[in-house]
Amino acid sequence: MTEPIAPTPIDQIPFLRLLGLEQEDAEPGCSRLRLPELRAELCNLLPAAHGGVLMTLLDVAMARAATSHPDAPSRAVVTVEMSTRFVRPGRGPLRAEGMVLHLAASLCTTEAHVYDASGARVASAMGTFKFWRAPRHGVD
Repeated sequence: MTEPIAPTPIDQIPFLRLLGLEQEDAEPGCSRLRLPELRAELCNLLPAAHGGVLMTLLDVAMARAATSHPDAPSRAVVTVEMSTRFVRPGRGPLRAEGMVLHLAASLCTTEAHVYDASGARVASAMGTFKFWRAPRHGVD
């Protein structure tokens, strides 16, 4: 049996590097991310975090939770569906936390939340992810 392919480090994914997203340590089946600087180009006219930035944080947090689960059949996933709820404007540094709710043979159900610097919830999501076989260089 071969070793599972590790997820690609977040700083090696160009889009996430562009956003400035950072990954923190978390328990298996969970994830913690942060966006330490909410630059002007990542904001809407309020100004607050653009909805696309919040959805990216949620999507990546859920994907990372799925691929970190010890029983995951692969270390790569694609998003099948995602339901998002925006609670309040996201300002300042943001953090996201994701967790696995249910793991099956090829699909994983997850949830994630984004919080602002005060700890107030900014957005939440639930998502379904499909595991797939990554190329030899690893993709997440």
